[in-house]
Amino acid sequence: MWQSIKIANFVIVTTMLLFHGCSIYVSTTSKELKKNRFLVLAMYLSLSDSALGLEFIYHNILVFMNSQGVSFQYQCLIIQHLVGGTIMSSLIQILLICIERLNTTFSTKKEILVIVCSNKGVLLYFILSHCIVLLRFGMATIDGPVPCDPKNTTTTLLLFSHDIPCLFIVVAIISCYSVVVYRMIRSRSFVHGSRMTESQVVKKKAKDIRTRRNAVTLGLIIFVSLVTVLPRSMLVFYYNMGKKSAITATLTLIFNNFLLLLNSVVNPVIYVLRIKKYRQYLRCKCLKNNTVFDMTYSTAVQVRYVERF
Repeated sequence: MWQSIKIANFVIVTTMLLFHGCSIYVSTTSKELKKNRFLVLAMYLSLSDSALGLEFIYHNILVFMNSQGVSFQYQCLIIQHLVGGTIMSSLIQILLICIERLNTTFSTKKEILVIVCSNKGVLLYFILSHCIVLLRFGMATIDGPVPCDPKNTTTTLLLFSHDIPCLFIVVAIISCYSVVVYRMIRSRSFVHGSRMTESQVVKKKAKDIRTRRNAVTLGLIIFVSLVTVLPRSMLVFYYNMGKKSAITATLTLIFNNFLLLLNSVVNPVIYVLRIKKYRQYLRCKCLKNNTVFDMTYSTAVQVRYVERF
């Protein structure tokens, strides 16, 4: 059963990497999208999710090798902990996207929020989440390696160092999102009640529309994150209460191999469905790359020809 689940997991991970590959390619080759901080942070989220996919692939290879050697057990254990660290890093990325959206609701961006969401901050949070992984791996291997078994991902150590912190991060995401929605509604009511020039009103409404669309997109991402994190956290808590059964082991397999990937698989799909410019660039870059190149080259030749005369 485990190997069948791993085969299905491998197919899902491969599809996920394809989606995120297109997402990263579009984000890095479009100058206009690079100026959008929301999409830059979304690109970092795609990088984190891609790292998660590669870790799952390596874990699948270890499972198919089915070796019982000490080196195999150590590798399997470190990959299991790395997966947890990358999932936590992805959740932090979503929290940063929420904070960035919150910062756009202010008339003047708050410097502290800009620093928190900066590129250096993104790198720092990724390193910190994986430092926790190394510490947890050291504590888990004090008595030597353990078998590469799904039940070893539901230990008390993982409950307190991974599942509970992830729940706190999700709560922080929901709280931040609630503040964004509240400020957005308050800003719209302020526009209707204040005296502004016609051009200011138009600019304000356009900004509100963009903020509202991004808020809906972010809401979908938060919902998927909650569905991904909450069931596993409840299962691990239930397991550590001493209520172990065959159904618990089966649910652990399903949650670890499918539900944890739900967030990473759905995120790029949400971007395509919700963000119009992203869809346009994806269509241009991934499907009509040759046509765009020919048109650009032809236009450049015509411009040079006109400049000569």
